[in-house]
Amino acid sequence: MNRLSALRLLIISALAALGGFLTTVYMSGQGMGSPVLPRTSLVTLLGIALIVLTLGLLVWRDQRRIAAAAAKGRRIERSLHPLHAVRVVTAGQAGAYAGALIAGWHAGILGDLVPAAALTAPNVNSSLLMITGGVIWVIIGFVVELLCRIPPDENPPGEQRRRERDRHTGPLPEEGYARGTH
Repeated sequence: MNRLSALRLLIISALAALGGFLTTVYMSGQGMGSPVLPRTSLVTLLGIALIVLTLGLLVWRDQRRIAAAAAKGRRIERSLHPLHAVRVVTAGQAGAYAGALIAGWHAGILGDLVPAAALTAPNVNSSLLMITGGVIWVIIGFVVELLCRIPPDENPPGEQRRRERDRHTGPLPEEGYARGTH
């Protein structure tokens, strides 16, 4: 899985801003209103962001609990399956991309509206709120990615294979031979 790239998110935001600006110019030329998400969408944005952040904190807590037990020489079971951590990271990254898109779109709309309208205009206000919500999503995407980072492996894969070879005679079954047929 690739890590989030700030440059890629900036490019997405810039392209979305261009699209938002051009769409607003076209729609206002046709006598239509600006394509701004309503203020109530911010509640949904923040709700989803809090859920993803909470899940990231649960993964982080589970990893810290396992690391603390390993430091004391104990081995304990995971309370979360590792695939759950991958899903949380994926949700965080998807939120970051969506946040960049939403913030960029509304920044483009704002670029068209601000010269003609006051900052207290409803569409300008909604655009500012949605830009804030999008930026929060991007930040939470980076935070969740950090929270779900797997600590370095104590036994690298090459060392694990060497130990398995020492325990068995002959090649391992993964290499195409059945055990005991050499």
